[in-house]
Amino acid sequence: MKKEKGIKELVERVFEKAKKESQKDTAYGLCKYLSEEEKVHSSERNLTRYYNHFIDGKKEEKIKPDDATLDELSQYLGHTSFNAFIKDLEKKEHDIDLEGKIRVLKNYLTVAVILLVVLSLTFLFFASMYYRKNCMVWVEDHYEKIRCSGLENEVKLNEEVLLKMKEINDPLQCERDMWYDKTDNEVTFFTYYGEHPVNGKILRPVTEYICEKYILERRDSILANTASLDTIK
Repeated sequence: MKKEKGIKELVERVFEKAKKESQKDTAYGLCKYLSEEEKVHSSERNLTRYYNHFIDGKKEEKIKPDDATLDELSQYLGHTSFNAFIKDLEKKEHDIDLEGKIRVLKNYLTVAVILLVVLSLTFLFFASMYYRKNCMVWVEDHYEKIRCSGLENEVKLNEEVLLKMKEINDPLQCERDMWYDKTDNEVTFFTYYGEHPVNGKILRPVTEYICEKYILERRDSILANTASLDTIK
């Protein structure tokens, strides 16, 4: 620290202390208090010159207190000497500077942690969206849940349809809730209403006629053929 800066800081602190002790707020009152109360041995005239130069900033004359005066003013503040005052001042400035750097570092770390959390949550969100199975595709006779990827016959996930839609292969009797599709003279039966999983046609409820023609007659034919084979054996 430059000596001039240290002297200015010393004088400012001396008059700050005097102001608190004396409740005075003018240069005359403060200098008179310090001199008459023998807080320092400097004359009221010299103290006024120090005040005008270092506090009011009047640069009419070059002011440079001697070492004895600097030690005396430092002792008024509780230091053994001006050098001790400077060392204590430098230590405090260093501590303040260190605290400031630590505070800035903490702020950077806080921001970094917040950014890391935000980026992590964002990554997890998009990763979960990417890997989440939000679609389903028809596999042989049922739907299976998959990640949306544009496959043929892929549709948006419907949990109810996924659970209930099944193809009934070779039904032997008519159930209350059955739906069918007839395409190219081929009839297929399902356990749930809606669209055909492959061709997209709207499924129709099984009527008595459809039941008789495509389920019961076929069943009877199968049973008759089975009986004939048993006879041959």
